[in-house]
Amino acid sequence: MGNPAIEAQFKGAMRRLASGVALVTTADCEGTPYGIAMTAFMSLSMEPPSLLLAINKEASLCAPLLERGRFAINILGLAQHVICRAFVSTSARERFAKMRWQRDAQGIPLVCSAVANVICTVGQSDLFGSHVVVQGLVQDVILGDDCDPLIYLDGRYGGTTLHD
Repeated sequence: MGNPAIEAQFKGAMRRLASGVALVTTADCEGTPYGIAMTAFMSLSMEPPSLLLAINKEASLCAPLLERGRFAINILGLAQHVICRAFVSTSARERFAKMRWQRDAQGIPLVCSAVANVICTVGQSDLFGSHVVVQGLVQDVILGDDCDPLIYLDGRYGGTTLHD
């Protein structure tokens, strides 16, 4: 059992870390789409191109992603904040009815008009506490026309203002 005071302070600290937002998607072997909104992802290496993500082991996406071994990180743009809100407030079965999406050649759901879609296979996965840490080996990347990312900070969505 952890220290509740430290856990609450840590949660508060992490809410103050601005993060990009992605919808992580997969499909089970029957083709049923699954997805969750996520800020817990990061690039890992350029050689080979890879990334890390941390998925709550109870999330509806976790088991299908690990079984299928293939997923997409759909990095959202600022204009997609409404899609993201609808996605997180809708039941897992109805999430894909709230947005435009298509399947790649392997049947993985891709969010249309995302800033980028990064399609991966699972390289390695490890249980750590309440989450599964997944290494994604990049198989394909689709860059969108928009480059204004959706940012999540302290429970709110926004964009960026870049300065030189």
